Amino acid sequence: MKDLDALDHDNREPWWPWAVVILGCILLVYFLRYEGFILAAIIMAVAIFVARSQPHNQEATALKSSITLSREDIEDTLAKYDQFLSSPDVDHVADRTLHRPALADPDCSDPDISRFLFLVSTSRRFVSRVDARLRRSLSVPQLEALLQVTDARALELQEAWIQARRTAHRLGADYS
Repeated sequence: MKDLDALDHDNREPWWPWAVVILGCILLVYFLRYEGFILAAIIMAVAIFVARSQPHNQEATALKSSITLSREDIEDTLAKYDQFLSSPDVDHVADRTLHRPALADPDCSDPDISRFLFLVSTSRRFVSRVDARLRRSLSVPQLEALLQVTDARALELQEAWIQARRTAHRLGADYS
């Protein structure tokens, strides 16, 4: 999960603009008393409004929804595999016992199937970590990097799923 650890650096907004605004408001109150208090309240309200309605917040919201969609792609592939492993449906039972039993075997030595099984285990951890990252306050560049990582993981898992299914079908029931 080194790809997510790189996102931990510099995840805060700069604090110094807020320090300048607060110091200015304190000086207004100190020198102008009541009128300064009213001006300081107006300045703080405008500063908070501007900080919350900046365009990067809208971009961050769009990036978070894109990351969520990519995470859902990963979860869909994992759900397909779980359905393959545990569904009582006749087609799934036949698929995992007659057509692709190697895909249900965690000890299968085929490289395509082993790679897919490894990606399944890492993807489950990745999904939970992505959720934790999205609950943090991330900057737009960090969200863009997270989107790239999530998209790459989703694509890699989907391709590995397709390749593992093909390989398991090719191996058939006598894959040992």
